[in-house]
Amino acid sequence: MLEGIINAARRNNMARHVYHLFKGISYSNAIPQISAISVRKSRFNFERINLIIPSVNQKHMFGGAATALKIFDEILQRINSEVKVRIILTDVGPDREANDHFNGYRVVSTDDDIDERFQILPFVEKFPRKIFITGNDRFIATAWWTACTAQEIIKQQAKLYSQGYNKMIYIIQDFEPSFYNWSSHYVLADSTYKSDIPVIAIFNSSFLSDFFKGQQYKFFNEYCFEPRLNEVLRGRIDETKELRKKKILIYGRPSVHRNCFALIIEALKKWVRVQPHFNDWQLLSIGEQHRPISLGDNVILKSLGKLSLHDYAELLCESAIGLSLMVSPHPSYPPLEMAHFGLLTLTNSFANKDLSALHDNIVSIDRIIPDEIAKILMDMISKFSGNPEVGLHGQSHMKYYYEGGPPQFPFLDKLVSEFFR
Repeated sequence: MLEGIINAARRNNMARHVYHLFKGISYSNAIPQISAISVRKSRFNFERINLIIPSVNQKHMFGGAATALKIFDEILQRINSEVKVRIILTDVGPDREANDHFNGYRVVSTDDDIDERFQILPFVEKFPRKIFITGNDRFIATAWWTACTAQEIIKQQAKLYSQGYNKMIYIIQDFEPSFYNWSSHYVLADSTYKSDIPVIAIFNSSFLSDFFKGQQYKFFNEYCFEPRLNEVLRGRIDETKELRKKKILIYGRPSVHRNCFALIIEALKKWVRVQPHFNDWQLLSIGEQHRPISLGDNVILKSLGKLSLHDYAELLCESAIGLSLMVSPHPSYPPLEMAHFGLLTLTNSFANKDLSALHDNIVSIDRIIPDEIAKILMDMISKFSGNPEVGLHGQSHMKYYYEGGPPQFPFLDKLVSEFFR
């Protein structure tokens, strides 16, 4: 009897994992993002559009995720009311706040093969579960590992229903292989741009689209949109205060290497050593909570963490200088937000990206080294000291970034028609 229980436990994935750990053998999957996925035939044959996204929880709603959901919502406004809708979550299930926000959706499991129109399927534990699909399921990917999931499902779908590959939409908001060192994850992310499945790419910014063209990536079709100021921030931009406080606002995310947090800290330490009257200035870090950091001479970088849009807007309205780096061809949201709110803003160029062409308040440096950052900060402080309203006079060169104008995604009617053909 005991032997039977042990054998049954070994057939259970979690129990088998624990069993091998106790034996001193690691049984973990080295790349959990590409865990095996299996599909099974649905008893239905309706058309369905599937958004594959890591999470819909508010605490994960940085710019990219929010933009993906905005595009998805716009697509839903253009599809036939008979088309079903499913959101597949790959990383985290919905929390209570998300369930309230998506109250028109029914949260289902992989055992549910139902025809309710709006569904949310948490698919965090992929093995050994299977997902129901019809021959007319179509998929939208929002990050490289969700693209891996979509492409694997589409391949199995084609085999299961003896049909060709359905098109997929891939919302590309950065060059994601560079989130990693040259590695397994790098080549896997890169492979999603080279699939034999017909991919309709939607690029977040012409900078990013041009970068991909320069790297010789080719897709079934490509569309592009330019960043717009968040609607909540847009409603506050006219509240910018003429009397700015001596605050330097820093986009500080220690866990995100492309934001160069360690380099920013070294630059600020140099700035403290060379800046006259540095104690007049308050340094605030936003974006991710971290411990207070001593910069020398009793100067502390204080972390405010991830702010609400309301609190973020308050800081933008009263701060004088912004510092936000990102090693990426994507323009990044914080430098654009800072500049348009009247902050003298320091950022960096990368490949074909140069944000200084987008707003008078932006200085974009090529040599991203501490000495250069400290020097530009000193220059900005000198300009501010000479005229505390200097940032308010900077002009935007981005059409419709925060004012009314044509839709942000004018291509969606054509894309939706193409997607379902």
